[in-house]
Amino acid sequence: MNHYYEAILAGTDVRANLIELKKECKNKQYAQEFFAACDSFDWLGDLFGHEDAKVRKNAANLVGIFGLQEFVDKLYDAYEKEQTRFVKSAYLAAMTQLDASDYEDQFKKRYEELLEYQPTAEEQKHIGEERKLLHQLLADMDAIDHHKFCGWKKRQDVIFTTEKSLRANLSAKLQRKSKLGIQVTDHPYGVRARTTELGMMSQIRCYRELLFVLNTKLVSSDVEKLAAELAASNMYQLTSENHEGNGPFYYRIELRGRFTLEEKSKFTNRLANLLDEKLGGRMRNSTGNYEVEIRLMQLKDGGFYPCLKFYTIADERFSYRKESLSTSLHPSLAASLVELAKAYYSEDSTVLDACCGVGTLMIERQKRLPVYDAYGVDIYGEAIRAAKINAAAAQIECNFITRSITEFTTKHTINEVFADLPERGKKTKEEHDLFYKKFFDKMQEVLAAKGYLFLYSDEAGMVKKYLRLHPLFSLKREFTIRPKEGKVFYIIQKRT
Repeated sequence: MNHYYEAILAGTDVRANLIELKKECKNKQYAQEFFAACDSFDWLGDLFGHEDAKVRKNAANLVGIFGLQEFVDKLYDAYEKEQTRFVKSAYLAAMTQLDASDYEDQFKKRYEELLEYQPTAEEQKHIGEERKLLHQLLADMDAIDHHKFCGWKKRQDVIFTTEKSLRANLSAKLQRKSKLGIQVTDHPYGVRARTTELGMMSQIRCYRELLFVLNTKLVSSDVEKLAAELAASNMYQLTSENHEGNGPFYYRIELRGRFTLEEKSKFTNRLANLLDEKLGGRMRNSTGNYEVEIRLMQLKDGGFYPCLKFYTIADERFSYRKESLSTSLHPSLAASLVELAKAYYSEDSTVLDACCGVGTLMIERQKRLPVYDAYGVDIYGEAIRAAKINAAAAQIECNFITRSITEFTTKHTINEVFADLPERGKKTKEEHDLFYKKFFDKMQEVLAAKGYLFLYSDEAGMVKKYLRLHPLFSLKREFTIRPKEGKVFYIIQKRT
């Protein structure tokens, strides 16, 4: 790396050597070594005045990489004087890595100027980038006004998202919860509801996300037409009416469908620029510190179904979930499984979570109805550590044990067993079959007569096989939850 540095100081092919130096410094170890070896960085500040725009840009990039706080004044001065737009953005990007709070007022003024400015087609990309960076700087300084959601008692048209197989269960739950009456219908993404009791309905645990329906059902796949349709919809009105205070409201775009990352990035950036222009600053795109998500779900014909998600609604339902693993059940799914089995619980039960992971099923079971005693068993120590943290946050009591469920022993009578059984993974079919045999043997041993086994598994063949081979077990009900994955929830009782 020294030869790049020496060549830059000597004025030899500065642009090329600066670019190579920056590439090297993206490696943190190299950057730290270079930073330690360099007595002074004044040469970087001198390059802000270089005639080559790309030299100025890369010099700013390096200041940001090294976090050179002493350069903040020089960066701002260079930003003010700079006429090349992509270099202006580089100065701002560098300042996002520093404390530039002394320039808050200047950033606000410039931001407002850019919001009013109508860029040409050639300018849109760089003006959009400068706006985003200014917004990021102001948000980091807490200089952006935040809005409070106030639509709890207004008539809302919303979607509570859930699995297709769980819609009926969620619809029934919503109807039971409502005191004033609620209209519910199945929707491809869950249950659509019209209600004036959103505050109460939003506390139900059996849905994943809350989405707000727009008055335009389908929108075009063409980005220009899509922007026009969204701008003409009730998107801004819906956002404004449900929040205290005036705009602007900051949004992000979430595109879901058959896209590569590059396609998604290109499409959302273009759409955001068009929307910012058409909405006249009432809603503004932001990659961070956003309050609204414009959710676009691709349909089979290539068009989109649009919804809004408000991040101003704090979802505290699963705030206990401090820790999770990649294999963990989503808590809304755990809550739904617990709800499906509610008719089989009793308050004085001793409950075992046989493959407890981070404790989600056990916590949701105890949220539904108190238990007499509780045990959580998992072979992975990291899962047990996480489960203890989550259980403490949920304020529930459970005895967590690091052990394979097939080796679990207890002197206590177990009335209910929950088990989200592990997928086969790298095991052979024979190895996985042996696990199921040992699991059912153990359940027959520890489960009390008339007790219940609540089993979530993707191995229907093995479950049915070992039910046949363990005649003390009787299958009461089964629910196909995720057909494509073969995920089924079984309710099994042990005979006397």
